[in-house]
Amino acid sequence: MKISKPNISTELDFTDDLMLLIEWAQEEELEIEAKYFKDLALVDIDFSKLSFRESLFENCEFTHCDFEKIDCRDVRFQSCNLSNSNFGEGYFNRCEFKSCKLIGVDFYQAQLQNIRLTDCNLQYGNFGKAKLKGIEISECDLSDTTISECKLTQIDLDRVNFCGASFFKTPLKGLDFTASQIDGLIVSIEALSGAVVSTYQAAELAKLLGLIVQ
Repeated sequence: MKISKPNISTELDFTDDLMLLIEWAQEEELEIEAKYFKDLALVDIDFSKLSFRESLFENCEFTHCDFEKIDCRDVRFQSCNLSNSNFGEGYFNRCEFKSCKLIGVDFYQAQLQNIRLTDCNLQYGNFGKAKLKGIEISECDLSDTTISECKLTQIDLDRVNFCGASFFKTPLKGLDFTASQIDGLIVSIEALSGAVVSTYQAAELAKLLGLIVQ
């Protein structure tokens, strides 16, 4: 599976006054493009309906922020804390999240395409009714996440912790869980059809049928 990488220039405009930039973009209804943000700490900020293009966020902390209906294309988040933020109905294309803290993040009805998630913590996240296409998830913690009524297409998993995660009304056909942890997975028998699991994982999932494997 080939994932399109973010197209980000090596010559970005560094700015440490994101609030002024947000105010300008909201008033003028313009995109924020080719910017480099570093070491920012913001709480309860309204980023809703903003558009970011070809930008880099590094070591930034945006907790309890509202990113509803945000539009991010060719954006990289490096070592950022986005915990408990709302990305509901957001759109992400050719974006990367590396070594980020995303605990309790809400991607309800969001669209994510050509996305790489590496070494990220997404515990207790919500992906209700989200559309995920062309996603690489490597060495991430998605334990106790809710992935309900989602459309999953071309998902590549590598050492992902799905312990206690709930896949309600989400078909898992084609997903390879063999290198991941799925203890305590909450899923219907019908949704498991076509999923790829190891012999040990199959024995654990058999408990959903009430079987006792000896």
